[in-house]
Amino acid sequence: MFNLMNEELKGLIVPVLTPFSDSGKIAEAAFVRHLEFLAEHGVMRIMVNGTTAEFYSLLPEERKLLMKLARSHFPGFIVLHVGGCGLAQNLIEVQWANELGADAVAALPPIYPAGLPEAGIIEYFQTLEAAADVPFILYNFPKHTGNPITPEILKAVPHAALKDSAQNLELMEHTPRYFVGSSSHIYNPIQQGAAGFVSATANVRPELYTAFEMLLEVARVEEAAVMQEEVRAYSAQFSTGGVPALKQALARKSPGYPTSARCPLL
Repeated sequence: MFNLMNEELKGLIVPVLTPFSDSGKIAEAAFVRHLEFLAEHGVMRIMVNGTTAEFYSLLPEERKLLMKLARSHFPGFIVLHVGGCGLAQNLIEVQWANELGADAVAALPPIYPAGLPEAGIIEYFQTLEAAADVPFILYNFPKHTGNPITPEILKAVPHAALKDSAQNLELMEHTPRYFVGSSSHIYNPIQQGAAGFVSATANVRPELYTAFEMLLEVARVEEAAVMQEEVRAYSAQFSTGGVPALKQALARKSPGYPTSARCPLL
């Protein structure tokens, strides 16, 4: 298992897809093949049970299964998303992270109701962080949660990093490590001090994103700026299709990968 003491949390994190068989069950063999595909193309860090994984459609036992499979078959750094589904269940999933070998946990704010008071969100996050034996990552996605993470929340909750799908760069100065939750706008935030980026489209074309990661890491600025345009153009193909489009594209690269998404996705 990785440790932040010897493997700094930075660079590319891929939020892995969840493949489903025709019967609607998790296609375990396809999930394992995808993990191997990512590792073979240089991906060193993944997130399990994130938004791209359709975590909101997964039963608790399915989320646990995916974590077990990931730890058994992915050699790198694993972030387990544990948030959004109610504090009691989230605490159970923090324990999975502790027991099953996750290297970090990430948590969205509560996803219902919207417009919660900051004090309630702070208490929620503090409770989860206190139960975690691994680094704690806050996950900002107010478009879906209705509860944005603010500088005050970041100040009050001990955390190792922030994944920001809202791309609110003003939050960067309030967190130890800022991760851009986008494939389209990575270059400038990295130049401003962001630690890395989380890219769903890297599920399909990981070699492009790991090459971009390398250029950013070694500060080959002009080449990285050019590659950002290639990354932006590639990710734009999926701007409207979302998870189903990613699965269809992955099936073209990895024959046999299931393209089904769970309802309400089509």
